[in-house]
Amino acid sequence: MDLPYYILIGAGALIMTAALLFKRERTAGSDETTPPQGPWDKADMERSLQRFLNQIKHEQKAAEVRWTQANAALAEEVAELKQRLARVESEWAAWRAAGQAAVSGAPRASEEELADAFSLRERYRRVFELRQEGLSPDEIAKRLGAGQGEIELILSLAGSGERGKADGQA
Repeated sequence: MDLPYYILIGAGALIMTAALLFKRERTAGSDETTPPQGPWDKADMERSLQRFLNQIKHEQKAAEVRWTQANAALAEEVAELKQRLARVESEWAAWRAAGQAAVSGAPRASEEELADAFSLRERYRRVFELRQEGLSPDEIAKRLGAGQGEIELILSLAGSGERGKADGQA
């Protein structure tokens, strides 16, 4: 935000330096009989610098106003976000309390039971994959290291479930 001010100050300093150098060259090249116009030039230079300084002050005030407005908008947005966060946290706490109440009323399954259910599900999935590959129940049993009766039972139960679905849809 300060960069434009530094550029303006630098440009003004360069212009003033160039004007002074040009004036020295002009006065050095002219005849010595003309009186120097130093006081006039000083007054012009002072007025120019004063205008330049006033312009910088005006731009600085405008920048301060923009910064104040942006700061107020950000503070308002932060306050709104804090309210939303508080509302979401309260909703989440209510959901968590409701979930704990529902879980405390239901019997809990042990980790061993969950692991057993997962392994059975995985085993059933593997049986059906091998069946789709065209293997017989005997070959499936050998690959999985299970009994042929177990594999036939799994396939027959799945088959009766599929027939039930087909009957229900017809």
